[in-house]
Amino acid sequence: MDGNNILAGGADKLNEIKEQLIELNGYQADYAKISAEEQKLEKSINSAEKDMSDEISSTLKKRRQEIEETFDKQLSRTAAQIRKIRDKRDKRKNMKVSERISEETASLNEENTRLKLETKAVFRQNHIPRYCNTAYYYALYYPRYFRDIIMILCTLLVTLLIIPCGIYFFLLPEEKIIYLILIYIITVIVFGGLYILIGNHTKDKHPDGLKQVRALREKIRTNNKKINEISKHIRNDRDESTYGLESFDEELTKLGGEEAEIVEKKKDALLTFENTTSNLITSEIKEKHREKLENLRAEHDRLNKEISELADKIKVLTIRFASDYEPLLGKEMITPEKLDQLADIIRAGNASTISEAVAIYRQNTGQ
Repeated sequence: MDGNNILAGGADKLNEIKEQLIELNGYQADYAKISAEEQKLEKSINSAEKDMSDEISSTLKKRRQEIEETFDKQLSRTAAQIRKIRDKRDKRKNMKVSERISEETASLNEENTRLKLETKAVFRQNHIPRYCNTAYYYALYYPRYFRDIIMILCTLLVTLLIIPCGIYFFLLPEEKIIYLILIYIITVIVFGGLYILIGNHTKDKHPDGLKQVRALREKIRTNNKKINEISKHIRNDRDESTYGLESFDEELTKLGGEEAEIVEKKKDALLTFENTTSNLITSEIKEKHREKLENLRAEHDRLNKEISELADKIKVLTIRFASDYEPLLGKEMITPEKLDQLADIIRAGNASTISEAVAIYRQNTGQ
């Protein structure tokens, strides 16, 4: 547009510029309003999509858990039945193993019973004190095995260390070496004398009877070792055919098959759910939300179209003002109030053109 024609224009031209400015301001106001509505609508769409996504996620999770819980309950019942049958089987086996051990060691147990009766008879006939018929007595007076050496060492530890030190450190009011020496002497005399006294009263007085009892105890010990070996062999025997456990094994095999079948069905059900059912559930929920989302998106598209149209109009008018009016009049003059003031100057006859009106306005306002 020719700048001289604008400056040479009159009040009508100023009104035209004012109308264009009002139109631009209206477009900008509408743009701001519709943009705010569009942002609000976009948040509503995002919220609706999130609600739909959350419903899909929670529904799929719930349905998947329901499937797993159904199968897991059945698996738990089957596992409980298996444990119950195994417990019954173990009890039956332990009972049969005990019966077998009793049968195969019956002769040895009977012999031990007889040997114990003979031992009591020897003690009774020879008037030997009953405390002599103990492993501890024979360990002290007739040591033969490694176990006997351990008993002797433990006895020496108690009599020569624990008792003297206990008295010295905990019972005496003061600690002196002479006291410790005296305690050791007394301890040796007391326990040594007791050992010799018991030996004289038993070992020296009844040597034949005690040796006879020792021989009987050796036989009992040998028999017990045989019993333990037989028992160990029976317990470690993998052949269970003689225990009558077939019915339990058949039930366990059946339940094991049922358990494996349930596991396979659970796997198939979850696979079907993931590949088919979940898609149907998702589609169903999406269909429920479809109309609402479509309306929101349609409204959003309409607002976007309006925003685009307003943006184009604003761009055209903004470029027009920036290129045609502002360079000639000055940006500060492009307001409805100032354009009216310029038009009033012309209408009052003080100026005949826009250029003259601008000069007078600036002269009057000092701008």
